[in-house]
This record gives sequence, structure tokens and C-alpha cells, in this order.
Amino acid sequence: MPTPIKNLECFVFDMDGTINLGNTLIPGALELIEELRTRDIKFFFFTNNSSKSPAEYVKKLEKLGFSGMTLSHIMTSGDVMIHYLKTHFPKPKVFLSGTPALEEQFRQAGITLLTPNAPAADAVVIGFDTSFCFEKANAACRLIAAGAPFLATNIDRVCPLEGGAFLPDCGSICAMLEHATGIAPKFTGKPFRETVDFILAAAKTAPEKTAIVGDRLYTDIATAVHGKITGIAVLSGEISQADIDASDIRPDYTFPSVAELLQELKR
Repeated sequence: MPTPIKNLECFVFDMDGTINLGNTLIPGALELIEELRTRDIKFFFFTNNSSKSPAEYVKKLEKLGFSGMTLSHIMTSGDVMIHYLKTHFPKPKVFLSGTPALEEQFRQAGITLLTPNAPAADAVVIGFDTSFCFEKANAACRLIAAGAPFLATNIDRVCPLEGGAFLPDCGSICAMLEHATGIAPKFTGKPFRETVDFILAAAKTAPEKTAIVGDRLYTDIATAVHGKITGIAVLSGEISQADIDASDIRPDYTFPSVAELLQELKR
């Protein structure tokens, strides 16, 4: 039996599709966070979207109406990748295909970023890169073919926006590079073990007393399943009840949105 909602000690929220759609706040999100604060329950926001830095996500949450947000509340797939690189390479030198914000996050963490004409790299890292171009694709393919490990921040195929629109995400970029090179990437964001370990180390709570709340089976809920964490699916983003019914990846709880999760917490 899953841990009752009222007995959970930490909630880790996805953002896109769970807390917000683009620049639109999903109803109930503000009230849910305030309820957690009132009850002194830990909470974090974990986004697989590596296109923005943690500081930018603090600003985004503030713009959406949240108050009192700090960097300690934010986890990103970029953070997980940085931790992975620094664990596996003494002084990582990587070719990164990412936004300027992700590039700066890597530099601040002490990772050397190589230019597209670099002859070799410790690794090629692909993020959700809204500045992706042919020059980056060509450099990544050349370095991967030469033996550089092919790493990627997140497996998401698309980033959902308002009104059913979307942007091609890191997983779609990687599919093109894998098709070209014949080499599959190693992803470290949700739902992979590196993210499970990162979340539990930050939360300092038992897996069954920790909940991941999200709108995607193959990232959010799969992370919960892999880590024996309580999985809470919301139907406000990518997935539908029909998707859940047809999947082997099953959440412990399903709600239409975080508004109904709040109602259950108060019950």
C-alpha cells in the first residue's frame, strides 16, 4: 500500500505541465505550496528542462506568483549532469550543446566548455538546447564518432506549452544524433538512477515518505517507480488516464491536477 498523502514528508514537483504550462500557472499550485509551508512539509521543484539555470527558475516561480523561493528549492537535470561529470572526471572538459544559461551554469561549476572545432572531449553533453544549430550537431557527431561519451541531460521528447503546443526537447535532438552516429546517449535526468540518488540525498527522507508529482509517465512516475518513491500523476500536462491504463508504469495516486492533490492533503 502506498503511503497516505497526509503522511508524506517531502514533495518533489515537476514544473512544466504540473505547476505551470508555459507562463500560465495551473490553478491550485500556489495554494498547495502554502499548505505545505503551513504544515512544515519539505518541497522541491525538479525540472528536466535544462534550458534555464536554477536562478532563472527562482525568478520564473516568483513571476508565477510564488513567494520565498530560493535556490535550495530548485533541482534541474543540469544540476544532476554537473554532479555526474564532476564525479566521473577530475577536471571535466566537455563539448556542450545547451543554452547560454546552461553554459554559464556549467562554467560556474568549474567545467571547461570546448569549442565546436575541439579535436577531442571528455564527453559530449546535450541539453534542451533552444539555440541548437547545424554547427553544434556536426561537432557533436564528430566527437561522439571519435569516442567521446555521449551524455544528455533529459530524455523528454517535447516541452509542453499552453494550448497543446510544444517545443522539441533534448530527447528529440538526441534521436537525430543517435540516428547519425549509431550511438545511443546516456541520460542522467528523470527517470534515471542519478536523479533518484540526487533527489533522495537532497530530501533526506525515506523513499516511501517522499513523493514525486508530475505529468509524465516515462520521466516523473518512472523516477518514482525506479527509486521506490511515492508517485503522484497529474493529468494537467502530457498524459491522460488512458495513457496510465495502457502503461506498465503505474503511479500510486492520480489526480486531475495539483488542485485535487491539495484537496486530498486537506482531507
